[in-house]
Amino acid sequence: MALLPSLPAQSSAVLTVAPPPKIAARRGAAVEARLAVQLQEGYHVNSNTPSEDYLIPLRLSWETKPFDVVEVAYPEPKLEKYKFSPQPLSVFTGDFEILTRLKAPEGAPRGPGILLGKLRYQACTHNLCLPPKTVEVRLPYEIR
Repeated sequence: MALLPSLPAQSSAVLTVAPPPKIAARRGAAVEARLAVQLQEGYHVNSNTPSEDYLIPLRLSWETKPFDVVEVAYPEPKLEKYKFSPQPLSVFTGDFEILTRLKAPEGAPRGPGILLGKLRYQACTHNLCLPPKTVEVRLPYEIR
């Protein structure tokens, strides 16, 4: 049986997340982390505040300490009309950025680490929706 070479998962991904730049924070101080998201042309994802209850929102969550998550700020969504919905939907398209405000507690251990996050979304076209996906985000940091 012949084995086909495996292709990188990112090559056919509808949504990609650029590796975030390293953040540095002092104990007790706040810091911002920016996550650059690219969505292929012709696709949209529901915003973090979808127009309908049944729609799957775009959601960024952080799982690892030592930081406290102060806020996750999403861009301003667009209201777009699609054939399948009687009302416009709150969506993100193209390239956009998600900002996370973090605080390093006073007792946080000094040194480098990786903060793990998950970005959950469902990408759709004008005609169909792909199954929901979750992308792992690895944010390098240093606490001083």
